[in-house]
Amino acid sequence: MPDIISQSTGKTCPTQHVIISRNKEADINNQPTNADWVHSAQNVFKSSRDNAKAGIVRVDEDLKAQQNSYDTFAEKYDEFVLQHDGYRAPVILAEEVERLIPTLKGAKILDIGAGTGLTGQRIREKGYLNIDAFDMSKKSLAISRSKGAYQNYFVSTGSPTGAELNMVLDNSYDMVVSAGTFWTTTSHPGVYMFEELARIIKPGGHILIVANTEYIEGHWQEWDVLDKLAEEGILRAAPSQSRSPNYRTNASVSKATGGKPPNGAVLAYEILQ
Repeated sequence: MPDIISQSTGKTCPTQHVIISRNKEADINNQPTNADWVHSAQNVFKSSRDNAKAGIVRVDEDLKAQQNSYDTFAEKYDEFVLQHDGYRAPVILAEEVERLIPTLKGAKILDIGAGTGLTGQRIREKGYLNIDAFDMSKKSLAISRSKGAYQNYFVSTGSPTGAELNMVLDNSYDMVVSAGTFWTTTSHPGVYMFEELARIIKPGGHILIVANTEYIEGHWQEWDVLDKLAEEGILRAAPSQSRSPNYRTNASVSKATGGKPPNGAVLAYEILQ
């Protein structure tokens, strides 16, 4: 079960035990360099994908490595992805939120893989203020809290199935969003989380995801899981299934795009029941 930290009180719920500090947990000057983080993260993700290609899935091991990587470089994350990477997924996602629910400014939204709050900030700029965060990196969430990006903070252990969401009541959210998190590796959120997400979203609500097309096309994906949910009348793909150019504006961060900035994909699913 994830820890829950209230933005208004700064305290955990009675059954929880971790409180995110209001203060930064490390001196930014003592953090490793951006190049160190790129090398570390690329190795972690590549190892997970290579294992999946070989039919080896080590979710627990991969999750620990990913959590360590994001916690270690939390203080440098925004600087790197915005300045070096040219990362635009949060901007693209916020625009799609406004397109899907232009008048529902009071919508209750859950951000999966909220991290340092880049997506939460962009969504709040559109006038949607009722947003909760869900992420496995406590240090990243500490940064997002210092920005006031969310109302409540769920500290996850990273279950790809979303099993930790079992403490969230049915029909609690109008929308679940995620930028740059889904399908990155076999241990990141993916198709097996959708059934649990559909449960916590109100009928007529949406799952809205922006992801790198390289990951969506990865050989480890099992799209038949979503086909089954559609056949059961639980969800259906919404019209905004599309590619979005310049997911990142720096082409050097991707070797699979032939020197061009990688594209992103916008995937939206309407919850039917």
